[in-house]
Amino acid sequence: MRLRESVPADAPSIAELHRDAFGEAEGATVAQLALDLLKDPTAQPLLSLVAFQDDTLAGHVIFSHITVDGNDIGACIMAPLAVAETQQKQGVGTRLIRHGLAVLRERGLRIVLVLGDPAYYTRAGFAAGHEFAPPHELAYPEAWMALALHDGALAGVSGTVKCADVLNSPEHW
Repeated sequence: MRLRESVPADAPSIAELHRDAFGEAEGATVAQLALDLLKDPTAQPLLSLVAFQDDTLAGHVIFSHITVDGNDIGACIMAPLAVAETQQKQGVGTRLIRHGLAVLRERGLRIVLVLGDPAYYTRAGFAAGHEFAPPHELAYPEAWMALALHDGALAGVSGTVKCADVLNSPEHW
């Protein structure tokens, strides 16, 4: 498996991957979110990673900039993450997450947030119990998790998160 940062030419394949991975009910919305985040200046700095199995796109993840109470605290949110149906349960998502976290750590970021399945994301080190309020009310508050990229990064940090403009839409929460 080969991992790299996405390039603009990957956009059609990224959209198709998200449509397929999220299915008929959510696929079009998530695919459009991914494409919009790639172009949204408020998402910068952004890390967009793709995973290829041979020449086939197997997975994609975006880490986009956030602020907390209007302050840049060196944090981002991971969303969306998609893995091709034929590649699921083979470690593609885990590899994308781990590689992304390593790159973000090298770039000096301190915190990564995610809204997702606790059974999945806790395996990568994410945990609830932090002091960050999401931008919108959540149906499943236990799915709102954080990960410190450096020791003590979460200590004494709290406030309301503001994501990139396209991700701040209530439909994504």
